[in-house]
Amino acid sequence: MKVYIDRTTDIYYASFYIEGLKSVFGERNVRFSNKYFDAFKHNNNYFAFVLKDEKGLRKIIIDFGDSEKIFDTPLQWSDAYFKINLAFDEENRSNKIVSIGPSFGTKIYGLFKTLWFASINLVFANKRIHNKRKFLSDYKAQFNRKVLRDYYPSKRERKYVYFVASLWKKEGRTNLFRSNFIKACLENEDVNFEGGFAPRTKKDITGFESLTMSKRDDFSAFVSKTKKSNVVFNTPAVLSCHGWKLAEFLCFGKAIISTPISRQLPEELEDHVHVMITNGTQDDISNVLNDMLNNEGKLQCLEVNSRNYFDKHLAPEAVINKILKQ
Repeated sequence: MKVYIDRTTDIYYASFYIEGLKSVFGERNVRFSNKYFDAFKHNNNYFAFVLKDEKGLRKIIIDFGDSEKIFDTPLQWSDAYFKINLAFDEENRSNKIVSIGPSFGTKIYGLFKTLWFASINLVFANKRIHNKRKFLSDYKAQFNRKVLRDYYPSKRERKYVYFVASLWKKEGRTNLFRSNFIKACLENEDVNFEGGFAPRTKKDITGFESLTMSKRDDFSAFVSKTKKSNVVFNTPAVLSCHGWKLAEFLCFGKAIISTPISRQLPEELEDHVHVMITNGTQDDISNVLNDMLNNEGKLQCLEVNSRNYFDKHLAPEAVINKILKQ
């Protein structure tokens, strides 16, 4: 089996799936190409690739866009269309459309390969890359991520809770739920809390100043501190999407407090099994938090189940194997 990837691919978002393709088919069999992808331009909504063997071609789309929108051009082009943020009430206007879970950006290339693929793909797909600065910045962002093995679970620190999140201009509900979690942690005498909202350069969202950090943590600190945290908090983010944090938390094998899931998943995240569901109020979050921190057995069960969910449904190889079964 040979795999051909669109040269205009947003490498930052597609890196997770390219990792899976390399693992399943071998790195030598995964190549960039222009041949099959004339219909596409560089974008951060979907990733196109082709599987080719002696039986023929299979054209695949992985849609990682934040919105629930189904894009007509890739839908018509593809033999199968795999979407992260599929609406619960999406009418299956095509049997091509399949729900997959959230992912996150990973480092898949060292410095030499990052520079090489960024350069060669920019040259050969130049006409289909309108924002060349953004295209190159995607490769830089990929290089600055962590490799997948850095997300493997590790020992947590007693009473420690770490949570860092962004404030969003148009996502008031997300900001509210996140602030309620931060407040619940700060007001809990049994919690050693670190984190808050990441400061915005423009300081254009008011009302959260007391919950905002003085400076941003770098990504290495986010990874190491999240691993030590006893619990983490998830809530749908931009356009009610599955945020990267949900996939990261499941990969870390963390005990997750979450507001209700807003989009389809390949299999439900069950309350009290994979996650602890809250309605998002500060009082309810406080109750759930206390319940978890005072029950070591429950914490351990949630941790095992969250990581098992990732391995079964979200891991790069699991997603590619699901695609092969379609």
